[in-house]
Amino acid sequence: MNYGIVAEFNPFHNGHKYLVDSLKSVENSLVTAVMSGNFVQRGEPAVMDVNLRTKMALNCGVDLVLSLPLPYCISTAEKFALSGVTVLDSLHCLDRVAFGSESNSPELLRECAMNLKSLDFNQLVSELIESGVSFPTAREQAVRELFGETQAELIKNSNDILGVEYVKGLMSINSDLDVTTIKRTGARHDSTEGTKNIRSASLIRTFIDDLNEVKNFVPNESFEILENATKNGKTIDYSKYEMSLMFKLRTLTPEDFKKLPDVSEGLEYRIYDAVRNSNSYNELLEKIKTKRYTLSRIRRILLFAYLDITKEILETPVPYVRVLGFNEKGASLLKICKEKSKLPIVTRPADLKNLAEDAKRIYELECKARDLYSLCLKNPDVCGKEMTEKIIIVK
Repeated sequence: MNYGIVAEFNPFHNGHKYLVDSLKSVENSLVTAVMSGNFVQRGEPAVMDVNLRTKMALNCGVDLVLSLPLPYCISTAEKFALSGVTVLDSLHCLDRVAFGSESNSPELLRECAMNLKSLDFNQLVSELIESGVSFPTAREQAVRELFGETQAELIKNSNDILGVEYVKGLMSINSDLDVTTIKRTGARHDSTEGTKNIRSASLIRTFIDDLNEVKNFVPNESFEILENATKNGKTIDYSKYEMSLMFKLRTLTPEDFKKLPDVSEGLEYRIYDAVRNSNSYNELLEKIKTKRYTLSRIRRILLFAYLDITKEILETPVPYVRVLGFNEKGASLLKICKEKSKLPIVTRPADLKNLAEDAKRIYELECKARDLYSLCLKNPDVCGKEMTEKIIIVK
């Protein structure tokens, strides 16, 4: 059985290991992960660069790691999930998309996905948003009113929310891939509490510099990489990122902000005024935030601005599949994927020379984003690493 998962591994922790081990318990199974790069869906830089997180995944049982191109990594849950399953589906060598789930009910998730695609639902959500509530609130209210309490409770769960979006994405592209859910155990996504030996990635990132605090919540193979990264200053310095971001935002005009994804109805002026009158990133977020515009939405918009990702770019379909790393079994699977994939598979920068202009444009953004990310490490890296780092191969 060949499974595909969409992940950030930010960082790879015991919960991720449980998911991978559960899938690998099926005889002769392989796991392919489509992973976010150096910036993540939360609207911020990853705690460690993409290559270190690829090593973590491969050392902990993943067979093949592919990159989710930059614009889709930092988009909404809907776009993130759709783009992730699009990459997995394009390979034509996988059987199932797998993910953790609080409900652990593929049937319930499929029912919810169908409901969320209905015209009545989308019309009611639009009406509720027009009344001034945020999208998450509008979605929950609409589901409760149209489809009942069970479905409304389902979309309160972080993993189930993504699960519904994975299923909805597979429906949208008419994929033949089925889904497998693994019961999520321990701490919830973004939880501020730990349970037994599992903590959420958010909580682990909070203590990332305290290795003794983190050690029990990540696999040994993952911890060794994290320990080396911490000692060598190769984890992100969020204060550097925030200052770099603030500098970029102060160079932009309302017209620049208007071109960004998810900016409408005059939000560009609110952002511009807040930028001109804020002395810190947190102050900026607070000045932009309203009931309608959540912090996560604002963080993503500001990151779009930082990385020069416009509405036009985000509307570009996923143009290629980029290989980050593999083990021996993953290499065999990759060989099959190269023969069957409907998207071009990129294993080196030279492969991009023959691709369409949209693909080249997105790769250029990847390179620039990597250079910005490298400056925000505690011990900054040089430019050009996106062009020079090799695929991670684990024997």
